[in-house]
Amino acid sequence: MLGIIRDKASGWIAGIIVGALVLSFAFWGVSSYFGQGGDVYVATVNGTDINLKSFQQSFYTLRKQMQSMLQDDALTLEEEAFVKEETLKRMIETEVVNQLIRDNGLRITNSKVVETIKELDYFKDDEGFDRDKYERSIISMGMEPVYFEAQLRMDLLSEQLQAGLSESLFVLESELNDVVRLKSQTRDLTYSILNLSSFTDDGAVDDSEIETFYKANPQRFVEPEKVKIEYLELDVNELAKAITADEESLKTYYNNNKDNYDVVEQRSVTKLFVKADEESSAEDKAKAEEVINAAMLLVKEGKNFEEVIEKFTEEGKGSLEFSEHAYMAKGVFDKELDEFLFGSDEGAISDPIETKSGFNIVKVGEIRGGPKNVYETVAEQVDADYKIAEAELQFFELADQLTNLSYEHSDSLEFAAEAIKQEVTESDYFSRDSAPEGVLSNSKIISTSFNPEIISNGQNSEAIELADNHIVVLRVIDHKIATTKPLDEVREDVIANIRQERAVEKIKEANEAITEQLKAGVATEALSNDIEVEWITAEKVTRDDVNVNRAVLRYAFQSGKPISDKPIILSNRLGSGDYATILVTAAYDGEAVEDDENIKKYDLELRRNRGITEWQEFLQNARNNADVKVYKDNI
Repeated sequence: MLGIIRDKASGWIAGIIVGALVLSFAFWGVSSYFGQGGDVYVATVNGTDINLKSFQQSFYTLRKQMQSMLQDDALTLEEEAFVKEETLKRMIETEVVNQLIRDNGLRITNSKVVETIKELDYFKDDEGFDRDKYERSIISMGMEPVYFEAQLRMDLLSEQLQAGLSESLFVLESELNDVVRLKSQTRDLTYSILNLSSFTDDGAVDDSEIETFYKANPQRFVEPEKVKIEYLELDVNELAKAITADEESLKTYYNNNKDNYDVVEQRSVTKLFVKADEESSAEDKAKAEEVINAAMLLVKEGKNFEEVIEKFTEEGKGSLEFSEHAYMAKGVFDKELDEFLFGSDEGAISDPIETKSGFNIVKVGEIRGGPKNVYETVAEQVDADYKIAEAELQFFELADQLTNLSYEHSDSLEFAAEAIKQEVTESDYFSRDSAPEGVLSNSKIISTSFNPEIISNGQNSEAIELADNHIVVLRVIDHKIATTKPLDEVREDVIANIRQERAVEKIKEANEAITEQLKAGVATEALSNDIEVEWITAEKVTRDDVNVNRAVLRYAFQSGKPISDKPIILSNRLGSGDYATILVTAAYDGEAVEDDENIKKYDLELRRNRGITEWQEFLQNARNNADVKVYKDNI
């Protein structure tokens, strides 16, 4: 199966793709463990079912990722099959691990889950963790925060289980030295790369060849299955846009929900600092005080803190540090600083203040919270929240009408549309892989639109919940099965494919001719070729040499060591279709590491790699011992 990816991507890119397919399960598939999604199952693991809807959600997500990484909107049937197989494999492994976690009684505290979420950069803004951004991001992935948090908990527990295996590993000194010598090995190479593009020509292609190729490869010219739908969308955010609010209503809402807007008094702070802690000598403290006083003179001259630190940097006085802190509450800084910060107005600048860690000059920035907890400071947020709250009241009533009327009048959306005062939207034709942006790109919409039952009966779907307070009801109004495109329509594509295959055959023959001559002992400069070949020589290259093609390096270091003066000759087809011919002429072992820092680094790396191998073997063994039933007919 990995050959499918290898044909489209070079080795290291293929590795990234497979890695991404694996890692994506950190955020998908959890819904199967919460009982969502009917009674159709794709697998059972020790009596626990994995349902079809959960599988479809994960499958469509992985397929999108693979399309993005391969930069190919249309996957072949083989590639589709690979993604399905990988999806099912990972979902089964996930369930096996979850059962092991439960059986071993592993636990993760709620605070650890919260701390992990807050540390994820994806959910942060300039001020740190942003809960609104977190919730929006999770919902945009088609999940509820509770499911995401549950899956994250299982991932952390999985790491805990994996760590338990890894911590028992150790590395002998002799093994470590062998690995270090091998990793720091250098090699002498001579290599060439034949580019596939240089073998492509504009030669004539006759009609019979075109027709023969077209008939032999119908899967290359398929018009995918497509549907056209109409749908009604009900979204609380859209409802909120139509709501107006007067000042009195907003202030009443604010007073009724004041706890949501009040924050403790916080202050933005900029600081100049010179370190002089309890371990510093009297001489060092005197020098630090001299530096902070010099900085204070510049501040009093009217220079801002940035200008002061810039001047000190230019003059080589690196002991002065500059920092900015956004909205800090009382108690974060030393008490000497707090006394000034929370007893001064905005813009106030302190004289030098000594604390146990050194000397400081601080400036009070913007103040919020505390006495500033008034309606005017949060009026914009109150307005947005009020409209959402009012829209939610409308939403529940309208959603009930939409659900009931679309069921009672199952062959039309017009009755429901009239009742909830929303327009029915009609889409263009789209395939599973070409859904337009917006609501139609949602995996739930796509899976429902291509549901055979929905297609065949022509009736309205059930309400599809895309997120909290956001639902869609749809109906398929036309369906086109997958067909092979007419030859006249794809004639140029067929010709391009024929020329590509000709080029592939030509480059293969040229590469074989070069390799045979080299193995016969012909020197690179004496090779007989119909094409010009450029040879590059690189001496004592390392495994990560940036001046040598990555694929060439990988193949060169995977080979054995040349004996005497006889080079090792390698010939490999690259993912791009190019060919690399490599002569490894010499190999030089590195030397054992002596300094403690590098010894620890290599020891950790070796144990980590062994830990990954142990974990994979552990997973495979656990799966082999599990009672797994797969229902491929349901996929």
